[in-house]
This record gives sequence, C-alpha cells and structure tokens, in this order.
Amino acid sequence: MTTPWSPAQIAAAAPDPSSVTAARGLAARWTETGRNDHALWGVCRGSGSTHYLASVDLTGPAYRCSCPSRKFPCKHALGLLMQWSGGTVPEAPAPDTVAIWLTNRAEKSEKPTTSEDDAGKEPDPATVGRRLERATAGLEDLDRWLTDRMRSGLGAVDHGYATYDEIAGRMVDAQMPGVAGALRALPSVVVSEDDWPTRVLGEYARLHLLIRAVRTLAELPEPLTRSVHTHLGFPTRTVEVRREPAVRDRWQTVASRTTEDNRIYTRKLWLRGRESGRWAIVLDFSHGTTRFDADAPAPGTFVDADLHYCPGAAPLRAMIGTRHQAPEPFTTLRATDFDTALGDYATALAADPWIRSWPVLLGAVTPARVGDRWWLVDRAERALPLGGDLDGRWRLLAVSGGHPVTVCGDWDGRAVTPASVFEPGQEAIAL
Repeated sequence: MTTPWSPAQIAAAAPDPSSVTAARGLAARWTETGRNDHALWGVCRGSGSTHYLASVDLTGPAYRCSCPSRKFPCKHALGLLMQWSGGTVPEAPAPDTVAIWLTNRAEKSEKPTTSEDDAGKEPDPATVGRRLERATAGLEDLDRWLTDRMRSGLGAVDHGYATYDEIAGRMVDAQMPGVAGALRALPSVVVSEDDWPTRVLGEYARLHLLIRAVRTLAELPEPLTRSVHTHLGFPTRTVEVRREPAVRDRWQTVASRTTEDNRIYTRKLWLRGRESGRWAIVLDFSHGTTRFDADAPAPGTFVDADLHYCPGAAPLRAMIGTRHQAPEPFTTLRATDFDTALGDYATALAADPWIRSWPVLLGAVTPARVGDRWWLVDRAERALPLGGDLDGRWRLLAVSGGHPVTVCGDWDGRAVTPASVFEPGQEAIAL
C-alpha cells in the first residue's frame, strides 16, 4: 500500500489555499470510504441532499469526483486524501463505478500513444525548409530593427508596448512565437526595473546571437540546431520526444506550480533524479480549467519512471514515459551548495546560450531581508539575491523562521526565484 500523504503533500497538490481550507471543513461529512493498494474512494455529503463520489488513483495520482467544481483536484478529492492521511479510510473492495474507472485508466495507460506508422514518420523536409525561410527573412528584419535602435541609443528610442507589439507581430507572421514572446516582455521590464537598460541590452544581445546562429545553422551541431529551433518557437512533436532514449531514475517531484494566461493553464513540475542528480521540467497545458490530461506526481513524492528529454544542447524539458511503480513520499533530498548550483547553470549556459534559467535545489540556506532587498544566505554567509513575488518571499521567510531550509527554484543569472521550500522531514511547501 502506498504510504499516506502528509498534510503538506496534500496542500502542495491543491489548486489553491482556499481549496485546502474547504477540504478541512468536510471532515464530518464522509461515508462509505475505502481503499485498496492503488486507490481511495468515498462519498461526501453536500450542503443539501446531494452526495458526491470522490475517487483518487494513487498510481497517477489522478482524481475524479461527481461534483461540478472546475478546480482540480476539487475540495472533495483533497478531503478524501485528508481522511486517508488521518488513518480513517479502511481497506475495502472497490465499488463498481470506481473499479470500472480504474480499469479504464489502466487500459488507457497501456495503449501506445502513437501508431507504428506515426512513430516512423519524419517531419516533411519541405515544410521545415519553408518555415526556416520565413524565419530567416523575419530575423533579417529584426536585425535591421535592432541595429537602428542601437545606433540611436536606448535612451532615444520608444519603449512603449505598441512599439514592441508591432515588431513582435512581424515575428509571429514569420512563425517565430518564441522571439515574439521575448520582445513583448520587454516593455514591462522598462517600466518596472530601475536598471532596465542592462536587461534590455542583454535581451537585444541574446536576439542578435540567435540571428547569427540561424545564419550559420548548417555549421552547428545537431543538438544546438534543435535548441535554436526551440528558441525560435518551432514545435517539437510528441512522437519525436518519445523516440529519445529513456532515462530511468527515481524522479523526485520537488516543486509544482500552475499558472494561467488568457484561460490557458500551465502546470510546471520540477523533477530531480535521485540517483543521477539530473533536472527535468515537465509542462502540461489545459484550456479553461486545471483538468490536465496527464497525471502528475505530487510534490514531496518520487516515482520510478522513464523520462524522455526534448532534444537540445542542454536538455531540460521532458515527458514522463513508463512508470515502474506508484509515487511514494521521499524522506531524503540531495540539495547542493551555491558553487555546485552556479556551476550547473554555467555548464547549461555554455551549451545553450539562450536559456533563461536553470533549476536549483539549495540546502541549508536562510532567507534574509535587508532594507528592500532579499537574499538567500548560506552557512558561509555568502548570499544570492532572492527574486519572485513578494508574497512568496514572505512565505519563505515565515516557513524558515530564520533557520536554514532547503529551497527549490530557478536561477536566471541575477536572482533565485523560489518555487518550494522543504521543512525538516522533507515536506514540500509551495511558494
């Protein structure tokens, strides 16, 4: 039987703090609860005469509930997990509806994601060539635009949203959404940062380097060519990623975050190999709701699984392949010091000069606030700037209580943006 989740692990799986609070209020409303080696189920009494059947497949984990909530997992699934965590869910045979759901999920997971014919297909060279021609023409246009602005000087040109949106639209027309997104992010930098010229100049240099790379694309090694395509915004087909060699490890989920942009929800998982120490980022998308198609291990758990990395010079984004066992809570976590974390970032940046950040897992660091600036301080009293939103920084300070903790996040060369913090006992708390 999978080890019951801790309250911190349940909270990490929740879509928001209010769902956790609501789930706690359901403690006295459960009947017909049960569990087996792979799943939980139970009936929760609603506010009226309605009863909701909630189920959790622990091998995913995956959640199902008959309630109409658009949140995922809903408060009933979270409340069921809380009952399990408190030891009040007895072993029992699964009801027919739950058994059928589990059987259908198992059969679906065993089916190949693509047919053999699809797996053998390669991208049409003519299509790839035409897209690259459009991108090359668009980048020449961008190069002229950048050159004119540099000749005039950053202080003498307009940095309004309309200016950047116009050139970004031309990049979209050239089928380079990655470049367009980078350009559209710059106006907010100008209005929000005191040292905005440094950031803007750095982004211009990054774009110029990308232009130079496309001009000499035939001379680049294949992994770097794939990285260039990725940063331009060219898509990588799922079947191509699945064909990459599987990397098996006990992957620890050290952080999870769901964000929303124009009704598109993105779930980001930070995974770290227990044996290899390799990082992997898993992204899933959903439109309108947080009901993602793919199951995701909860923060604070590890899963013995195969990962397939997207091709590139510094592979990071990956897809979860075959899972060899259900997720289990982990109790040990291999954190690193500043030197190792910064060395890993430097190695990745040397391989792929367009990466914006790299994951870090920093052990024995203490958050500190000095005036308006925030820091992570190690035992040798060295400090790295602490970024992220203000609420996250205050939560990190509150959790630490002024004592050393383990922090997971991203280092972008300027600051650490925290995603989770681990208390003693290795319980993950989202930030």
